[in-house]
Amino acid sequence: MSDDIGRYIAGGLLLLFAILIWRAWEIRQASPQWPHVDGIIMKARVFQPHGVGGHEQVPGHDWMTEIQYQYQVNGATYTGNRIRAFGARHFTEESAQTELKSFPVGATVPVYYDPANPKSSVLIPG
Repeated sequence: MSDDIGRYIAGGLLLLFAILIWRAWEIRQASPQWPHVDGIIMKARVFQPHGVGGHEQVPGHDWMTEIQYQYQVNGATYTGNRIRAFGARHFTEESAQTELKSFPVGATVPVYYDPANPKSSVLIPG
């Protein structure tokens, strides 16, 4: 019986992962046609994620970016955190810093949003 529970959990996780990948692919395909509005960069940072269980990973590997921006559509304010449809991991801190170079905190940037779901947005369409 416990083997069946494990299979259901694994199947559910695989299904969730597949849905997330599918949604990112849809955003990538549709976002070049989305309208855009001006937004403000609220947060932009480079960091190294922790390994499984909170253990530090080898220094110098696996750098990520985190971004947060605000924008308004039809009078409603939204907060976004997606640079592009698929996030990127970087092997060096310099590579991650280069990705954020165009998005300094306080900068006004175009935000591309899904007109059917304005809370879905990207800074770089496609």
